[in-house]
Amino acid sequence: MKLLHRRGSPASKAAEPASIAPAAAPVLLVRIFSNTDLPEQEFNAQLDKIRPVASYDSNTRSWHSQISLDRPEWTAEMLSALFEAARVHGTSILVQAQPTGVD
Repeated sequence: MKLLHRRGSPASKAAEPASIAPAAAPVLLVRIFSNTDLPEQEFNAQLDKIRPVASYDSNTRSWHSQISLDRPEWTAEMLSALFEAARVHGTSILVQAQPTGVD
């Protein structure tokens, strides 16, 4: 049986399959507080570990991320990076599971 391929933009090919609803997957809510008592070089190294996985909120002076649990390998990579920052730099990491179906 030959499957027909829809023509579309390259971005649409990289998207998740339609059968997986990202909103339905459980999510980890992560809040990160960088250690501000570090020398500048070490502080910047800490930020280099946080930036790829979180967004900074200047109002709360903290970093935020939502990590979907639908891709366990990726989830493990993100958590490993954050907890490595905590181990090496004293970064505070708070992780809370968000129940499925809660926005």
